[in-house]
Amino acid sequence: MSAGGPSVGASRAPLQTPFRPDPPDSLLEGPPPLKAGGVDGHPEVPSPVWLTVLVSVVAWLSMELSRQPGSVATIWYANAIAAAWLSALPLQRWPLPLLAIAAGVVAGNLLWGESLIGAIRFVPANLLESALAALLLRRAGLVGSDLRTPHAMAALLLHGALLPQLAGATAGAATLASSGVGSFFSIWLPWFEGSVVGAASMLPLAFLFVHRGPAAVLNDCRDARLLVFLPLAAGTTLLVLALVPMPFVYVALPLMLGAALLPLGSVAVLTLAVSLTIAAALAYGVFVPPPVSALWHQVFVYLAIVAALVPSLFLAATMSALHAHRGWLRQRTPELRRANQGLQQFVHIASHDFREPLNTITQFGGLLQEDERDRLSPSGRSYLDTVTRAAARMRQLLDDVLAFTRLQQHGALELGAVPLADTLDSVRLALAHRLQDPAASLVVAALPTVRGHASLLALLFQNLVGNALKFMPEGRAAQITVESVTRGSMAEVTVADNGIGIEAEDLPRLFQPFQRLHVRRRYDGTGLGLALVRQVAELHGGSVRVSSVPGVGSRFTVVLPLA
Repeated sequence: MSAGGPSVGASRAPLQTPFRPDPPDSLLEGPPPLKAGGVDGHPEVPSPVWLTVLVSVVAWLSMELSRQPGSVATIWYANAIAAAWLSALPLQRWPLPLLAIAAGVVAGNLLWGESLIGAIRFVPANLLESALAALLLRRAGLVGSDLRTPHAMAALLLHGALLPQLAGATAGAATLASSGVGSFFSIWLPWFEGSVVGAASMLPLAFLFVHRGPAAVLNDCRDARLLVFLPLAAGTTLLVLALVPMPFVYVALPLMLGAALLPLGSVAVLTLAVSLTIAAALAYGVFVPPPVSALWHQVFVYLAIVAALVPSLFLAATMSALHAHRGWLRQRTPELRRANQGLQQFVHIASHDFREPLNTITQFGGLLQEDERDRLSPSGRSYLDTVTRAAARMRQLLDDVLAFTRLQQHGALELGAVPLADTLDSVRLALAHRLQDPAASLVVAALPTVRGHASLLALLFQNLVGNALKFMPEGRAAQITVESVTRGSMAEVTVADNGIGIEAEDLPRLFQPFQRLHVRRRYDGTGLGLALVRQVAELHGGSVRVSSVPGVGSRFTVVLPLA
């Protein structure tokens, strides 16, 4: 502190808001970080002369509002400005600004009426507090930030308005106590309290001013509503401090309303104005804190001040983040629309142009196998079988990709009553060629009628039953059961098998598209079947889960709404 109070630097961590016109690769990214300008990527800051003037004036104001003779300032604002200033500079440029801060502390104390020796003894603790706050802010990665997230604001207040004040108060109390000013604790507590309140009030505005630039802050302050909120907040603060026994809840109300409506820079100005009003009310007896039986009880008064000031800063940061992301999404909407159009074009091409040559390969490959197989050499027959299998696999992959992309594009489904018994009958017919083994069985219990889309539900259960038939150990006949239970308005339909099962470590990626758990030469497939199952279930407002024992079998349970 300077000869008048705890010194503190409160800077705020800006949010990343500017928008990059990147290609569609960036569609899932958030607004990119704000880049700092100036020398070596650091924001431009005014000269040390201005720093000396500003620190001395703000220090004098802090003491004038809140320092009594023989004490330290009750609320101290100057170190927040110093910390924000230093945080914008590389360490090699700190010596001259540190001298400017020291000169400002001495000048402020002299202006208030302190002796030269008395003013100088405040310098080490204030420099420690300001420098430590700046170092912590830089270490937290806040340089060049615009504080538009609650996380950034919390980092700013923690690193700039709480932790450095512990060190500054300790150093200041030790210095003053050794000079006979008072006991260590009687100095430490008001220094720490005043530093925290001052830093929490001043640091967000100082940090934005240094790191976003004066033009950006002034642009925020051009909001005409600020002219309404400033007298409203200050007047409400004075009124409730004078008349209400527990005033700080009411002090917070205009701040919170302003935080919901005003830009972040305006809210920082409004918060500082209310803090100055509280300091003036304390200095001139408008607000007299309740008597305390022990010195440490006054902590609750200052805690109430912080509780009135800080929530509005967090709300303003949150609102700024929402506005930034909304603007970013508006910018990305045309790119999303173009990407969606490209996907639709691909689906159209795949539906028509890909199928024709693929069908030709499949048909003529089949004719060769039927009519010319005996004329081919053993290696020729092997090559032809490979081509035929590859064409069939390509057609299956194409069908699954088309089904998956169409599901991605589904809007609201036209749902109706779907008897699942009929659905499983159609699945049995579709898979009849794979159920020809006399030892294989598909047992379907009584199933309910659900609210759904008939063809999509048929696709879902065909994939589940088809997988149960496919993933069987060699020499084991498939035993598949389909049964259901009703829980409230939902039906839980379970498809159980006696297949190879699934390892526990493979379960998390089971429903991801194109995720295959087995090599193709053992179990053919595209890796899209279970992704389709989950997509269909979720489109119906349901879900799917699985339990499995390797070597014993698996149970897939699909939750669907009852009709």
